[in-house]
Amino acid sequence: MGGPPDPYLSHWADLAARKTISAHPDVDTYVVAAGITPSGVVHVGNFREVMTVDLVARALKSHGKKVRFIYSWDDFDVFRKVPADMPEQALLTSHLRRSIADVPDPFGEHDSYASHNIHAFQDSLEPLGIEPEFIRQSRSYRAGNYAQGIRTALQHKDKIVEILNEHRKTPLAEDWLPISGFCDGCGHDDVAFCWDGDWIVSHRCRACEHEGETDLREGGNIKLPWRIDWPMRWAYEKVCFEPGGKDHSSAGGSYDTGKEIAKLYDFQAPEYVAYDFVRIKGGGGKLSSSAGGAVTVADCLKVYEPEVLRWIFASYRANTEFQISFDLDVLKLYEDYDSAVRVAYQPDDGGKKDKKRAAARRTLELASPTSHRIASGDVMPRTLSFRPLSMTLQIFDGDLERTLDHYVAAGALDTDEERARFMSRAARVWHWIEHFAPEEFCYRIRTEPVTRDVDGDARVLLRRLVDALTERPDMEEPALIEVIKALPEGTEMKRADFFPVVYDLVLGRPKGPKLSTLLITIGLERARDLLAASLRA
Repeated sequence: MGGPPDPYLSHWADLAARKTISAHPDVDTYVVAAGITPSGVVHVGNFREVMTVDLVARALKSHGKKVRFIYSWDDFDVFRKVPADMPEQALLTSHLRRSIADVPDPFGEHDSYASHNIHAFQDSLEPLGIEPEFIRQSRSYRAGNYAQGIRTALQHKDKIVEILNEHRKTPLAEDWLPISGFCDGCGHDDVAFCWDGDWIVSHRCRACEHEGETDLREGGNIKLPWRIDWPMRWAYEKVCFEPGGKDHSSAGGSYDTGKEIAKLYDFQAPEYVAYDFVRIKGGGGKLSSSAGGAVTVADCLKVYEPEVLRWIFASYRANTEFQISFDLDVLKLYEDYDSAVRVAYQPDDGGKKDKKRAAARRTLELASPTSHRIASGDVMPRTLSFRPLSMTLQIFDGDLERTLDHYVAAGALDTDEERARFMSRAARVWHWIEHFAPEEFCYRIRTEPVTRDVDGDARVLLRRLVDALTERPDMEEPALIEVIKALPEGTEMKRADFFPVVYDLVLGRPKGPKLSTLLITIGLERARDLLAASLRA
C-alpha cells in the first residue's frame, strides 16, 4: 500500500478496509456485499449489516479505491412463518413453503409480499445516503445466471457433504444433493431432485406429484441451499468484503463452511467482520421479522436525524451489541452526538486532544449521509439542543413554524441552512414527545384559566407577578428574570416554593421549563390571564 497509513483513517472501518486491500491487492474494483431475506418487515437489526458494509465501502473510497456495493435480496428463500402483525393471515398461511417472491402482497400495493418488504426498506435508505446495487436472487436464479454455480456444486457433491457433515450431528442422507427449489406445479418446496451429470435436473413434487425437468442454463425454480449459495455468490460476484451476524460466525457456522466451499469455486473467501445484534431498549431479545412488531429504519428516522442514526451505528465497533432507545435515553443520545460535533469542530492545538478531535471528525464523516468532512478551523453550524427544544415546542403546542419564528426573533437562527436543520430536528423532537416521551416529561399550556385557592405569601407573590405582567407587557426576558428574583422580598416565601403555584396555573403540573422562558414564550398577556383568575377567587 506504500507508506504508513493516514492516522486520520483510524476508524474500525478503515482497519477493515486496509485488511481487505491487503487481501486483494490487485483488484480494480472492490466488491462489498450485504443481504437479507425479506421474510417480514426488514427491521433496524438487519440495518446493522447494511451500515457495516456502507462504512467499509466509504473507508475503501477514502483509501482511493473504486467500490461496488451490492445488496442481495434473498427472496428465493422459503416462506416459513407468517409474521404476527401482518394483515391477511389466512392468505399468507396458504402460501407457506413457497418462495417469498411468489407470495402475494397482503397490502395489495406490490407484485409480491417480498416486493412490499423490499420497497419499504429501500425507501428508508435514501435519506441515509446509502445507495447499493440491489439484486433480487429470485430473478437471478430464474434467469439462469447461476447455472454454472449450481453445476459446480453438483460436481463437488461429495466434498461438500464432507465439509458439511464435519459440523453436523446427523450426517446428510446418501442421496442428498446440494440443490433445493420449488415445484413448477404447486410452488411448494417439498421436491425430490435427480441430476443427469450434466445440465439437466429432474424433479418430482411430493406434495402434488408434479414431475418435470430443468435445464440449468435456462433457469427455473432450482437454487442452492444457503450454506452453498453464499460462497457460490462470493465467487460469482467476486466479493472482497462481506460481514455476517454472530449467528453465522460461530465455529462451524455458515462462514466457516463457506470458506471451504468457496475453494471448490477457485475463490478466496472475502474479508469478514462479525457484527453483533442491535436491540430495542425494553424490547427483550434479538429482533425478529417473523415475531411481528419489529422496529424499522423508517421508525427510527421519525425520532433520529439521518446523521444521528448513522452516528450511533458508526460509534460502535461492529462486534459490540448496543440498543436503540425511544425513551428518555433519546435525550442523552442527542446530547452525546452534539458533544461529538463540538469536539470535532474544536481547532487543533498540537496537544493530546488532537487525536480525540480527529477521531470525532472521522466518525462524523462516516456518519454523514453526504460524507461531509470537518477540518480544523471550520465554523460549527448552529443547532438547537434536543432537550430545550422539546420544552419550547411544547410551549407552542408542537407548532413548528411558530417555534421557528420564536428562535429567529431571538437571533438563534439566521441562515436557510440553520432553519432547515431546525425543522429537521424539531419534527423529530415533536414526534418523540407525542409518541414516546414519558408522561411526566410532557405538558400543555392551559387553554382556559383555572381557579385555585392561593393564600398568604403565595398570594402576595402571585399579585406582584400579575401586576408586573400587566404594567410591562413588552418586557424582555432579562427584565422578567429580575422581576421574578424580586418577588419574595419582604415575605418568608422562597421562590422555589412559589414556582409550583405558577406552573400549576399555567401547565397543570408542579414543574416545567425555566419559568422566565416559559412566560416569555407563551406571551406575557396570555400568562397574565392564566395567573390572574386565581386572584379574583
